[in-house]
Amino acid sequence: MDNIFSQTDQNQKSIGWILLILIGYELAAVFAFNILGLMLLLPFYDFDLQTVMSMLGNPVAYFDAKIPMLVVLGVSAIGTFILTPAWVIQKYAKIELKKFITIPESYFKMALITIALVISFAVVNTVIIEWNKALQLPAFLSEFESYAQEQELKLAVLTEFLTDFESIGHFILCLLVIAVIPAIGEEFLFRGVLQNILRTAVKNPHIAIWISALIFSIFHNQFYGLVPRMLLGAIFGYLYYWSGSLLLSMLGHFINNGLTLILIFLFQKGLISFDLLGDELNFDAYIILIFFIFTFCLLFIMRKFFFVNEQNLAKSL
Repeated sequence: MDNIFSQTDQNQKSIGWILLILIGYELAAVFAFNILGLMLLLPFYDFDLQTVMSMLGNPVAYFDAKIPMLVVLGVSAIGTFILTPAWVIQKYAKIELKKFITIPESYFKMALITIALVISFAVVNTVIIEWNKALQLPAFLSEFESYAQEQELKLAVLTEFLTDFESIGHFILCLLVIAVIPAIGEEFLFRGVLQNILRTAVKNPHIAIWISALIFSIFHNQFYGLVPRMLLGAIFGYLYYWSGSLLLSMLGHFINNGLTLILIFLFQKGLISFDLLGDELNFDAYIILIFFIFTFCLLFIMRKFFFVNEQNLAKSL
């Protein structure tokens, strides 16, 4: 696919400025939209700012904090991942948003392959997840290791708290905040904007894909999930690079997050016996090998399909 930024009059120097502007706006957005989310919480707690701040510091201590916390997370994600980068690329790069969401050829077939790819890779990724969890750092990094383990525990507790579904409405809100908004917003920011900027800067799509995938993973502040999330981000990056549209990477991102929530919901309703939050995922080696080969084949099919189509289009011009 062509780089969206190469279709503008942006040169190497201006791309650097756009990247700096994007970083500046993103840092401001994190602060501004968290403040906005905090303001939206005040009516939930009779405009008691002290109670709201206490709840944000330790939400699991408040039985009624699930919906307010999801509201804060949703507002912050929309502002940080969607509104802010959209403003930057339209104002400073002069790029229309519709260029990011064109419909690829044979989209329905490619969408089915994307769904199968994400599910297949999820099985393969269990090995990497367990390896990353068991990773032990050198002694001189002991302070960072303690910090990372503490953050991991906090995230696990918060995730279990927020996904203790009290109603269908609660589940739908979780699906919106944890699956739909991140699928749209994170793919737009990290793949659509950042990956294209890096590709223009380094002149190599593969380096751009892997750097943006690494930044995507680091942004989640989860060291013990760094490698598996980076690999997933790279897959999304290649889906975007091959297809020229964010629709497939957004779909893949949604399936990855949404399927997790659906499995948690089904367990809580007693429809399945596997507890995704409590049980360890252990597959036999031959099953992992089968899914690894299947994942590789699906990636090859996707790449070949879009490259052949691009070559045919070039010949017809």
